[in-house]
Amino acid sequence: MRAEIAVTGLRLVTPAGHTVEANWAALCRGRSLAATDPGLAGLPVDFSCQVTDFEAETELGRAPARRADRFIQFALAAARRAVADAGLDRHTWEAERVGVVLGVGSNSLSTYITEFDHLGAGQPERVSPLALPRSVPSMAAGEVAIDLGARGPNFTTASACASRATAIGVARDLLRSGTCDIVLAGGSESARSRMTATCFARMRALSRRTAEPALAGRPFDAQRDGFVLGEGAGILVLERACAARARRAPALADLLLAVSPRTRGAREARVQDETPQR
Repeated sequence: MRAEIAVTGLRLVTPAGHTVEANWAALCRGRSLAATDPGLAGLPVDFSCQVTDFEAETELGRAPARRADRFIQFALAAARRAVADAGLDRHTWEAERVGVVLGVGSNSLSTYITEFDHLGAGQPERVSPLALPRSVPSMAAGEVAIDLGARGPNFTTASACASRATAIGVARDLLRSGTCDIVLAGGSESARSRMTATCFARMRALSRRTAEPALAGRPFDAQRDGFVLGEGAGILVLERACAARARRAPALADLLLAVSPRTRGAREARVQDETPQR
């Protein structure tokens, strides 16, 4: 194994807090953050894990906050902090060499529901022109790129619960191929809409511990009965390890590239077969 990729920046916006330290402390305490959610009142499952103490306009400014849905707001906040954490300056980096790859399993349905209500009521003139830009999953990466001036590859991975891990893998490939020097990778989600909660409840995928939500979400327990809806964002700044060392940026973590013995053997055999015989 060898470390080719370094994580030089990391920031989170989650129900556990808005700093790495707060999230680590919450994990070490082992306490659930699931609680009754007023936005889900009256539904079969009325609890979730909510991000609190997040004021979008204060965090982002009025225009970006109004233009973006909640999952995009989280991504913007986490991305700004991650870049600062990495000691990078968006005004001086080579913008065409900076990519953004974010995983978004599903967009927030809240905007769609509001605008569909206008359309269903025969009032198409009340449908917001920002309905699509606010809610399309790819706009999280798009808005981050616009905000930070990143003009390199920009796209979204959507592979359900693996979306964020997929994004990090794609970011690694962009760096290894030499396409990018810096990639912001991670993901954002806000899956607390009433429609999302209803759909998952109808599928019997959500925990039904409405009387004790803090005891829900126990994936390794024999009494588990489903997962818990939540929201938040996590953004990593990835660079080639040699570049990070050159600018004396401390690596928070290394992304190791491992090759199994079986894969290595198959690769060596293929190379031998393709070598011209003299």
